[in-house]
Amino acid sequence: MLGLVRATWPGSMQSALAAALTTPEWWAMALAAFLVRGGILLILLPIIALPTVAGLITSFSPALEALVLGTPTLAGSIAAAAVLTLVLLTLAWAGLVGSWIDVALIRDAASSEELDLAWSPRAISSWQAFALRLTAHIPTVLALGYATVRVAVTAYAQLTSPDEAGVPVADRVIARVPDALVVVVVAWLFGEVVGGLATRRAAAGESTRGALLGSIRQVLSPRGIATFAATSAVLLAVSVPFALAAQRAWEHVRSYLLEGVDALQLGAAIVVLVATWVLGLAIIGAALAWRSTAWTAEVMPGRPSS
Repeated sequence: MLGLVRATWPGSMQSALAAALTTPEWWAMALAAFLVRGGILLILLPIIALPTVAGLITSFSPALEALVLGTPTLAGSIAAAAVLTLVLLTLAWAGLVGSWIDVALIRDAASSEELDLAWSPRAISSWQAFALRLTAHIPTVLALGYATVRVAVTAYAQLTSPDEAGVPVADRVIARVPDALVVVVVAWLFGEVVGGLATRRAAAGESTRGALLGSIRQVLSPRGIATFAATSAVLLAVSVPFALAAQRAWEHVRSYLLEGVDALQLGAAIVVLVATWVLGLAIIGAALAWRSTAWTAEVMPGRPSS
């Protein structure tokens, strides 16, 4: 088998793309890992109106006022602790399942004859992969802490001494903490890339510390930035048209249901909606598989073709 992965970055990306497009099972695996980690919320955006930040702040304003201006009750504290525990357990389960799928996808890609990588994968557990991702997200936790403090301090100031009484408190808080959202998003993206790359470097035989430090250096290198930019741009390019098409198809189905049109028209609209979703998810899965394969190929640039 001739080596397909070349030491140059364009050659590496091209080889990863060819391998991903010719292996449809990778599409399903990459899509499943994405959905279980929270991507399902993004996929549902075209048909479900998720609560906005302003809406969440408005909803939690009474609780925040009670916390700041009053004394929380024992029942309220127990309920809040139970909800927080449930959320953390759900996130841990999702992260572990996503890591298990990631490990399987990395192993398949690294062993693929189409890629012909210069390294062979070793056994790595889902727990180890999950731990690497959690460690990589330490900056995300710090960013969330910073954002929480910023929002809490700003909300307290607006509740006790509002400077624009005619504006809803949620809008006033959001307008004053844009940096908090930016910091969280940047930290989350950085943690996702470093965690995924560290898992691959660990599968290539590096120690936990070496995998994390090497991943940080690699992500911040010109080649790492180019890989992130290219794969993210392609994923965005296929996701936006899918979201618009799915939203349009859903609007047709909803309007037909409200108008009570005949069964033939309604059935046709449902078929279009389902076809749009199936095709869109398949394309997104292919883009995700390419992104995953590209990072796997970039762990250690392959040998030149012979």
